[in-house]
This record gives sequence, structure tokens and C-alpha cells, in this order.
Amino acid sequence: MEKIAEVSKVFKINARAKIIITLVFLFFLISTVSGHYYILLLYFILSISIAILFKPDFYLLIKRTLLLFLFPFFISIFIPFANKGKILFTLNLNFLNITITDNGITIFLTVLVKSFISILLLSSLVISISDIELLDGLRKIHVPAIIVTIIFIMYRYFFVLKEDSNTGQLAIKSRIFQKSYKTLSKKLTFLAGNLLIRSFDRAENIYKSMESRGFDGNFHFIERNFDTGKLNWIFTIYFILMMILVKIIEFLKVLS
Repeated sequence: MEKIAEVSKVFKINARAKIIITLVFLFFLISTVSGHYYILLLYFILSISIAILFKPDFYLLIKRTLLLFLFPFFISIFIPFANKGKILFTLNLNFLNITITDNGITIFLTVLVKSFISILLLSSLVISISDIELLDGLRKIHVPAIIVTIIFIMYRYFFVLKEDSNTGQLAIKSRIFQKSYKTLSKKLTFLAGNLLIRSFDRAENIYKSMESRGFDGNFHFIERNFDTGKLNWIFTIYFILMMILVKIIEFLKVLS
């Protein structure tokens, strides 16, 4: 990890290499069998090395990772109660019988570890590059232009739609004196329909204005590091080989 940190100060890995490493890493991570915690530990160490290479803002990385991790944590909290296996704990209620199984605990812990590592790597990817670099990297790995365009427009104008929604809600609150549930729900329904219609009109006008300025569905980004192409591929192949090595170790452990 120290050698990777030293080399990462010399050059900046490009967006295409970051995206390839991230996607391949997630594929290998997700395919890990439940309960193989030592393999997950190897993936965690590898993810830390990749994050150091990506060079994100580590304070922002930790903050965003912990915040986003709350979502899969609360989603998967019911897994120990919904899987068959050896019963470890039973709680008998008058209307419900709750049991915790060993298989449920194993799947629960595996899901948590996989979620944390995935969020850590994805957050380091998003934080370390700009939105234009990310879109340019997606096009360089041959993601269809229409998909990249949709992602860009959704990201760019989501905040505009959110601002319109906040303005509409403020207008509703200033005009409703008797705030009954029925009246408020009716006004919010009208607001949602209005935002939907306005979003269609705005999207068409925006795309026409982009076409009139020469937009052809591609995002062009000028890279400042012109002499690091070989190093980018070397690091990409190196990390992919490390992932394959971890997967081979897992297969050998399963077969033994």
C-alpha cells in the first residue's frame, strides 16, 4: 500500500481505468460466497489500496460512506429472521413467533460487509473525478451514448427540479390555512402533476438547445496527463489479476 501511495502521487489515473477497476471489483465481490469472511477481508484490503490510488478526499469519503451505509443496514436488518437454518434464538409473542437462524446471521453479516466495501469503492470513484470525467470514461468503455446522455441530464437537472418542488411546497404552505390531510394531499398531487408536465417541456427545450449548440451525444474531455496511458493499463491489469488471485483462493478453499 505504501508503494501504491508513492506512485499515485506521480500521476493521476484516468476515469476509464477507474471505472473498469471498480466494475470488475464489484463483479468479483458480489460473487463471493456467504460466510467467506477471510475472502471479504482480502477484498477490503484491496479496496483500500484502490481507494488510495484513486486519491479522493478521504474525509469526505469516510463521511459519505458511513452515511450511505445506513441504507443497506436498515434494509438488511430483517435478514436474520427470514432464512432457514439452525435456530439460535426464539422469541414467542402472542401474535408472532420470531426466530434467528445461523444461516440468517451469516447472510446478514456477508451482505453488510459487501455493502460497505461496495459503497466505499463507489464513493471513492465518484469523489475522485468530476461528472464530466465520469461521463467521458463511460463513453470510452463503450456505454451507449443515449444512456450517458440520460445520466448527465438527470444529474444536471435533478437539482433544478428539486428547487421547483421546494418553491411549490412553500407556495402551498403559504396558501393553506386549514392544514387538513385531505387538502394537503390534494395540493401535493397537483404539484406533482405540474412538475411532471414541466419536466417534459423543459427536457425537450433543453435538448433542442443542446443540439443547436453542436451536441452530438458525446462528451469530450481533455486529459492533462498525456504520458500515463501505459501506467493506467498496468495498474488496471494489476488489480484485475489481484482480484482473480483472490477468487482462485476462494475456489481452492471451497474445493478443499
